Amino acid sequence: MKLDKNMKIAVIAGGMSDEREVSLVTGNMLYKTLCEGGYTNVKFIDVGFDLAEKLREFSPDVVVNGLHGRYGEDGTVQGLLEMMKIPYTNSGVTASAVGMDKLLCRAVMKDCGIKVAEGKTIEAAAEMERPYDFPFVVKDPVNGSSRGVYIVKNEEGWESAKKELKEGKRYLCEKFFKGREVNVAVLENKVLGDVEITPANEFYDFDAKYNSDKTIYTVHPDISEAAREKISDAALKLHIALGCKGVTRSDFIVNGDDYIMLEINTLPGMTGHSLVPMIAKYRGIGYLELIETLVSECLNAK
Repeated sequence: MKLDKNMKIAVIAGGMSDEREVSLVTGNMLYKTLCEGGYTNVKFIDVGFDLAEKLREFSPDVVVNGLHGRYGEDGTVQGLLEMMKIPYTNSGVTASAVGMDKLLCRAVMKDCGIKVAEGKTIEAAAEMERPYDFPFVVKDPVNGSSRGVYIVKNEEGWESAKKELKEGKRYLCEKFFKGREVNVAVLENKVLGDVEITPANEFYDFDAKYNSDKTIYTVHPDISEAAREKISDAALKLHIALGCKGVTRSDFIVNGDDYIMLEINTLPGMTGHSLVPMIAKYRGIGYLELIETLVSECLNAK
């Protein structure tokens, strides 16, 4: 689909979540790329409580969603855009809401026959029994960018993690699965490719994702073809099962031919350090073309 360079495009980013700063980086890259690509009517909107008013004033033909975190990838802003009848990039209300919640999404993964680590739901309390033998992982079910993830290796680590948990809140606890972290991108219901992440430290945390120059990224890494087929199938299967649109990125741990799936990202990062643009570039798809593909898909779905 050839896009009209004069169409009104709103890029939304920023917002009020813990991922605000990352979202602003994504949004600015989206905005800059569209402007440099010859689009003449692009507006950047830093999302606040007046988002609906700003959208009414601008009346965009399409919204390019760069709003990471709460409100942006949990189905909230998607619901608003549906009510306002404005086409928007990437997944809709239900896929976004389920994909954002690690507890709900884990249930869908298991229903699809996708391998996950042994795990359970725990409720944070002042006095908590250790859920598993060490090592294990505790995750905030609705946080992104690796925030709220604690790898617990010993009693000291468990005591430290407990101090960070909010009493009465549910968390996902999983047995630790050792291996290599590999991410798979799916674009328009087709597997785009994969990338391995090797952080300088043990865990690919927020700093490793967005601030470190020591993290090593290997597109199409040297893993077994059996493992590649399994994780590619799993990523595509979950993308379709959730009804995702546009692009998703699914995260895996691979050990030999074995694997577990960690999560799906229905609004993956689009910064200079981000994995989807990296995979797309390897496949010969530039950043602007990637954005245009997402816009074309959502306009065709009107």
